[in-house]
Amino acid sequence: MDETTAVTETLTTLSLDASPLPALPFEIVVEILCRLPVKLLLQLRCLCKSLNTLISDPKFIRKHLRLSTPCHRLLLFCSSVSDVLSYPLHSSFSIVTDYATRHEYPFTFKEPFYCIFGSCDGMFCLEVNRSVILWNPSIQKSKTLPSIGGFPPVTAYGIGFDTLIDNYKVVCVVDEGILEDAKIKVHTLGTNSWRMIPGDFPVPTRRSLKLASGTLNWFSFDDYRIVSFDLVNESCRKLLPPTYYGEVVYSVILDVLRDCLCIFAHSYTSSTVWMMKEYGNEESWTQLFRVPRREESFYDIHTRPIWISKDDLVLMKKKMNLAICDFKNGAFKIQMIQNIDDWLSPEVYIESLVSPCF
Repeated sequence: MDETTAVTETLTTLSLDASPLPALPFEIVVEILCRLPVKLLLQLRCLCKSLNTLISDPKFIRKHLRLSTPCHRLLLFCSSVSDVLSYPLHSSFSIVTDYATRHEYPFTFKEPFYCIFGSCDGMFCLEVNRSVILWNPSIQKSKTLPSIGGFPPVTAYGIGFDTLIDNYKVVCVVDEGILEDAKIKVHTLGTNSWRMIPGDFPVPTRRSLKLASGTLNWFSFDDYRIVSFDLVNESCRKLLPPTYYGEVVYSVILDVLRDCLCIFAHSYTSSTVWMMKEYGNEESWTQLFRVPRREESFYDIHTRPIWISKDDLVLMKKKMNLAICDFKNGAFKIQMIQNIDDWLSPEVYIESLVSPCF
């Protein structure tokens, strides 16, 4: 039995009325499957060897990533539980009725030291007890990367996709001395080592590199300009931040919202979110919203935006809580999710079939 026949017969058995389905060309079957959600595809993969082979194929996984409707989820790393919780992102903007999906950590949870460095195409980059781990919670697969060789005081990480080689890269920015220039090491998935990029690079102010438009970005420690590392040509350039309308800004956080590079800035009079609407164009910085300092419930250097909905509601992390802000009418409320009131690190990701195991 060839693969086309096996897939067609499997789909026939899945029909609700048990009546025969018309024979479909294999190409049409693939077009149907690559638009299905990850959860259903994982179930279908268990039905037969042919479906498992198809759905596990890297070409199918890339096509599914391109054609399926992105399912955004909110992942919560909490200090008081031994697993990770995720929720459909839309439920965070309403009364939560969805039960949490629980994911096992990709390591033994016994008070380990770990940091989260963002995600790309559903894969998270974690540092756990001085080991770097890639993990996709949707398919519960993880991979520990080769040792980077020594862990100096400041080490920043990021993950992104190189469109030229059609593969993922993990980037490590290493500060080898206080206020000295940093070195950059790159790991390409499927290899067994890290490559050193020639030259000296600006030291990051924070440990997480932000992915936007095929680049990884961070604030430079010496001048607070944005450093952009291109994943294809593996070179850096600097970008100017916004002018902040002349306000004196003493705290800034670099992040990504709506797939655009953003800056969350605190001044002595307000807190603002700025978006670079056209990546690399320093003239495209736009102020999304501004909150005067009198809004004490909002004003805190640990507060940062996580997601902006289509109707401009903003999901924010505020200390140990999540908050929903509606800046059109000034509404602000604390959002409780499954009574979690302990330290949490919220991250938004998409469900995908991408595996870190090459």
